[in-house]
Amino acid sequence: MKKLLFISFFIIGCNSNSNQKITVVENEPVIDNSNLNNELYEIDKEIINNPKSPNVYLKRALYHQNKRNFNSALEDINRALSITPDLSFLKYHKASILYELAVFNQDISLIDESKIYLDNCIKEDPDIIPARLLRAKIFLFEKKTEEAMKLANQVLKIDKRISEAYFIKGMIYHFLGNSNLASSSYQTAIEVDPNYFDAYIHMGMLSESAGNDIAIDYYNSAIEINSSSIEAHRNKGLYYHFNENYSEARKAFKFIVQIDSNFEETYFNIGNTFLGEYNISKSNSILDSALMYYQKATSLNSFYVQAIHNIGICYEIKNDLVKAKSCYLKAIEIDNNYSPSLKALNSLD
Repeated sequence: MKKLLFISFFIIGCNSNSNQKITVVENEPVIDNSNLNNELYEIDKEIINNPKSPNVYLKRALYHQNKRNFNSALEDINRALSITPDLSFLKYHKASILYELAVFNQDISLIDESKIYLDNCIKEDPDIIPARLLRAKIFLFEKKTEEAMKLANQVLKIDKRISEAYFIKGMIYHFLGNSNLASSSYQTAIEVDPNYFDAYIHMGMLSESAGNDIAIDYYNSAIEINSSSIEAHRNKGLYYHFNENYSEARKAFKFIVQIDSNFEETYFNIGNTFLGEYNISKSNSILDSALMYYQKATSLNSFYVQAIHNIGICYEIKNDLVKAKSCYLKAIEIDNNYSPSLKALNSLD
C-alpha cells in the first residue's frame, strides 16, 4: 500500500503568453471622481498640473508597479522616457518593471528587454546601485555566477551598507552549494537590515536543507516582519509537514487561507497533511478530510494535476477503483507525462 500513497508537492504558477506591445500614449489622464481621496487620484492631479514632468509619470508608474498593474506601469514609464529619454534612473525603473512582468508572466523575452535597459543604465552611470543589483539577479538567473558576484562586489565597494548586495552574494553561494558562505552572507544582510524579509526566508531554507530546526525560527522572524506573506507561512507549513508534524503544518497553511482564500495550493497542502495523518492513524474520517480539501483545490483550479492525482489516491485507498482510475486518467489527459498517475494506472491494471 505504501506505493499508493505518493503525495505531490508542486506550486501552480501563473502562466501567460501575453507579449503586448507597449506604446507611449500621449492622452491626458482621466480622473475618476468616485475616488476623490485615493492615492491614484492625487497622482493624476499632479500629472494634470505638471503634464511635461517625467517625475509625475514615474510616480504613477511606481504606483502601478506596486499594485502589480505592470502594463499600466510600462505605459507611464514610457511617457516619462518620451519626455526625458536620457535619464539613467528612468531606464532602471523600466528595466525593473519589465523584470517583474517577466516573472509574473513567465516570459523570458521580457527579461532580455530588461537587460538592454540595465546594461545601458550601468554604462551611463557608474555609481547607480539598483541597476547593478537587478542585473546581478538576472546574471544569477542565467547561472552566470561570476558576473553576478562581480556586480554585487562592485555595489559593496560603492556602499558597504547595501544589504541586498550581501543577500545576492548569499544566493550565489547558495546556488553554488557553499552553505557556510551563503549563511554568512545572509546573516550579514540581516545585520545590516534586521527587517530584511527575504534574508530570513533564505536562512530558513538553508537551515531546513541542513536538517536544522532553527529553520522555524527564521520563518517565524519573517512572519513577524510580514504577517501577510504567503511564502513565509507556506515554507513553515511545508517544514512541519515534511517532519510529520501535521497539526502544526495545518495551522500554518490555514493562516494562508485567511490571507488568500482562493489560493488553491493551500487546500492541496492541507489535504496532504490529512493524508499524512491517515498513513499513521488509518482513520476513515481523516481520509475524508484529505479528499474534501483536494476537491476544494480542484474546484478552484480544474487543471490541478497533483490534486486530481491525490483524489485518485484517496479513492484507491477507499477501494473505489473506478473513481480512482477516472482521476488518474483525467490527470494524464491534462499532462500526458505525469508519471505518478501513469504508475498508479499500471498498478491498477
